[in-house]
Amino acid sequence: MDKVNYLNVGCGDKFHTAWSNIDMASHSPHVQVHNLLKGFPYGENQFDALYHSQVLEHFPKEKAPDFLRECFRVLKPGGIVRVVVPDLENIVSEYLRHLNENIKNPTEVSVANYDWILLEMYDQTVRNRSSGLMGEFLKQPSLPNERYIVDRVGQRSLLKSNRGQADAAGGGPQLLTVDKLKRVTPRRLFSFVSMRLRDKLRSEASRIGSFRLGGEVHMWMYDRFSLSKLLAEVGFVNAEKVDAYSSAIPDWPAYELDVKGGAVFDPTSLFMEARKPAAP
Repeated sequence: MDKVNYLNVGCGDKFHTAWSNIDMASHSPHVQVHNLLKGFPYGENQFDALYHSQVLEHFPKEKAPDFLRECFRVLKPGGIVRVVVPDLENIVSEYLRHLNENIKNPTEVSVANYDWILLEMYDQTVRNRSSGLMGEFLKQPSLPNERYIVDRVGQRSLLKSNRGQADAAGGGPQLLTVDKLKRVTPRRLFSFVSMRLRDKLRSEASRIGSFRLGGEVHMWMYDRFSLSKLLAEVGFVNAEKVDAYSSAIPDWPAYELDVKGGAVFDPTSLFMEARKPAAP
């Protein structure tokens, strides 16, 4: 396929070689590596279309406008931006549905569905270790609601977060041993323990801070109103909710970025497109 003047930002391993692709890290020769927090290494008015999926929610709310302004800057007048994010409206609706269902008539499956949708809502925003409680949930020998989970996550490999990724910090703080305590005098004991505890807490705080700034957690959530409002604030016009299959980007289905083999990567996500105003 011929090269097109389209940009895929934060592409991960979901990209098309006909596009320009950029991400924070990659092993592919088809992906340019660049720190997206420092803007894009492209000139103004360069691309006809720009796409990013499951990226915006990883930026703190106060930094999201700057990221979208960069998208605006590198698009040509009349260019299309396509944004895919977790859909807060969908998650909340599912939560309320399962809440009411379990209040009226709880079953093993309905309770599991309720537990899962709570994880979707909160875990990826509050977790302090890789894969979090969602990963623990998926490690169960038997999942009574496996079909529901598969329907929720689609082709996106949520299970890759369940590959047994070890916490980079190991098993947490080690307890002081009795032998170590015997080596200190009673007068020094309190200050010794306090110092060790303070050091361990500082180390744990550093680990958590590094993890939470490492790009896995969701820093904010969007629905169709808040996302269209944000796009308008940075200058985009005609924001509209679309689906995984449809796009104003020419030949969209051929690139298989949201749908591959008839299966949607992120079926419960919010898909939205907008345009940079055309030149006067």
